[in-house]
Amino acid sequence: MTAITDFFQKIQNQIVEIQTTINQIKTSWENFQKFWDLFFTLVPWEVLLLLIFSVILLSVFNSVSPKTPKANLTIAILLLSALWIYFWGLFSKEISYGKVIFASLYILIPLHAIGLGQWVYGFGKKLYWKKRRIQPKIWESALHQLSSDYHKLVGNAHLFHENIQENRNSLLEEIKRMEESIQGIKSLLLQEKQTDTKNPEAK
Repeated sequence: MTAITDFFQKIQNQIVEIQTTINQIKTSWENFQKFWDLFFTLVPWEVLLLLIFSVILLSVFNSVSPKTPKANLTIAILLLSALWIYFWGLFSKEISYGKVIFASLYILIPLHAIGLGQWVYGFGKKLYWKKRRIQPKIWESALHQLSSDYHKLVGNAHLFHENIQENRNSLLEEIKRMEESIQGIKSLLLQEKQTDTKNPEAK
């Protein structure tokens, strides 16, 4: 009797294990579906297909020009987008240009975000220092900037004296900076002159 009870108990345990396994598979499948639903909510399927074909085309472009992968991927995306619009026009009267542009920018913006950020930072930094040169706030700062630009120009002129033509753009840029520093000193002198004119009793 005990053997029969143990036998049915084992069967019952196996059934429970099978049910548990089925429930785990069901839960995993539901989580898998939720993940892909969320993924395709964030990344439309058009973007995913464009990215897959772009990577395939990228391997071809990289074999020709391996040193420019970012430019190669950009060209691949633009080329595939153009082909997408072309074939869409063959099979449909209405072309959703917005969908194609959105899918392209979805990939291109993150691809060039770092480079764009570096460019914006460099451009802003250049404007900031140009403004500091042209419109200095104190005399000592203007003199220090002019002295720094002068010594940098003279140092580069001595450094490049044997191949001056090859480096003239760099020297012209240094001269431009020094001219801006001189302009800043002039602006300070004009401000002081205007102040003296407005307050003659202060002397």
